[in-house]
Amino acid sequence: MKTYTLKSVAKRGGLLGAAFALVAATFLPVASTYADALNPLTERSLTLSSSSPGWSHKDGSGNDTYAQPNSGANGLKTGNTFQFRVSSASPSGSELKAMTFQYCTTSAGNCMGPGNITPTGSAGAYVRGDNDATAFAAKESDLEIVTATPTEVSTFSTKFNATTGVPSSNANMPNRDNSEGNYIVLHKTNVGDPWVQSTGWTMSASENQTKDGIAGTEADGTSTGKSNFITLKNTAGQTLAANDYVKVIFFGTNTNYITNPGSSWFFVKINTYKSDTTLTDANLIDGGVTVANVMNQSIEIQTKVLETMDFSVGTVDPNTLDSTGGVGSELDIATGRTVHATCDPIAMGMDKTTTTPNVLKLGNADGEFSLETMHTYSTHSYWRLSSNSSAGATVYYSGVTLKNTVGDEIEAIGPTKSAPTPGAEQFGLALDNGTGTITGGVGSGFEVSYDKERDNVKGVFQNGADNAVAGLHTASLTANNVLSNASWHAPRLAPLAPKADYANGTGIVNSEYGTVNTEFAFDPESNLIPTPIASEDAQVVDCVTGKVRYIANIAATTPAGIYTTKINYIAAPQY
Repeated sequence: MKTYTLKSVAKRGGLLGAAFALVAATFLPVASTYADALNPLTERSLTLSSSSPGWSHKDGSGNDTYAQPNSGANGLKTGNTFQFRVSSASPSGSELKAMTFQYCTTSAGNCMGPGNITPTGSAGAYVRGDNDATAFAAKESDLEIVTATPTEVSTFSTKFNATTGVPSSNANMPNRDNSEGNYIVLHKTNVGDPWVQSTGWTMSASENQTKDGIAGTEADGTSTGKSNFITLKNTAGQTLAANDYVKVIFFGTNTNYITNPGSSWFFVKINTYKSDTTLTDANLIDGGVTVANVMNQSIEIQTKVLETMDFSVGTVDPNTLDSTGGVGSELDIATGRTVHATCDPIAMGMDKTTTTPNVLKLGNADGEFSLETMHTYSTHSYWRLSSNSSAGATVYYSGVTLKNTVGDEIEAIGPTKSAPTPGAEQFGLALDNGTGTITGGVGSGFEVSYDKERDNVKGVFQNGADNAVAGLHTASLTANNVLSNASWHAPRLAPLAPKADYANGTGIVNSEYGTVNTEFAFDPESNLIPTPIASEDAQVVDCVTGKVRYIANIAATTPAGIYTTKINYIAAPQY
């Protein structure tokens, strides 16, 4: 085992360091082998993935759901990042072939493994406990390097940012099952250069704890009995110029990690060698320096976020209304507000003073909104949902088909989607939200379609409370500065996705407008057991909008009468 004398104090700066270097040169004029060893690694640092003690490895709720290996809350399974500049160029024909990292309680001399597990027994027969539940309950842990299957990281070119030398995002961290490795060696020449991976390194861990230059033992209290020494070796080696940068990252994974000591500070002594077999002073390149760190118990902050949900159902999307002029504008008349908000609730009509809110009339307007055997008539409504439920939400509908006052009914189209067919009794509904999926949390995703089958030449087959509006009123939205708000987006269903039988409500229902390409469904049992129409099960729901389109057809034998129904929409958040 190597001790630290003159080399270990060479790391000190200023006049004191210069004086000791001069003394060494005076008394060891022929010891040129040691010259490079007196050149310390400079600009060195150690960054821990967590400064929590090893016994503190749960999240604020007392479990490990969010305290995974290599995360800030986990002091049991941490990662360490070392960065430094070499003082010496690789000796001619002798590349950098080994590096060692020794964790100690002091920066020089004897090396006791850091930790605070209380030994049991008596002098000469001490027993140091393991990093286990007993120690953790007593708020104790010893530094320990665990290397079940140490493996070099294999994803540098695809998942790392070469400028910073770290994974480009949390999602690109090496897999915690160690399938992508747990350590990596990087190097570069200048500050602005990209980091380059040095491959071919092997990692091992061992116990290397000493007292007076002699290996310490757990029994006499001079050793924790746990691995505190990391060795990296590379048979081919890595050529470095003087002042090159080196970064070594040890990632915490499920089976390969570094456990932090239970309290206090610790030091890591770093040495580099030109041999991968004989790690002695004779083969030192730069060495005898340390980096320091200290354990701190995490600050735990507890608060509560109560469940929230906004769910509105109506016949008019306020985003289609003009707010120009404020008082007296379309928006004011429909909602009582003079400016648009980022997620306005759906309005119940074009005029908030109406005595019949949320009423839709389905059929031929010139025939007192009556149905015909030759055409499919449609109408539409909207719902808008926001919820902070972490597991998403599901929207259901509940109701019965169209019925008259004596019990006659227009047959429901059924729970399986079908195309609208004039001349056959049908009542159905589907989402009029187009198609497509959302990408990366931005962009389009099942956007509301504001198209209508209303043309004085082709025919007027779609009626709604919002006949007077054509679509998003972007001029007034811009004037109200809504579009500049990062949380605003065009009305869309994503991240909710429509259920398959209700996904095809956007398009044509009458051949006058082209090929019929829509499908609708209606479950007659929904009045007893609500039927899901759209859902999301993995994230919060931010201001999603569903536009529901309803269609009806009759047969020549459908009894006369006034037919009505009431459809309820239910939002169920999932936590």
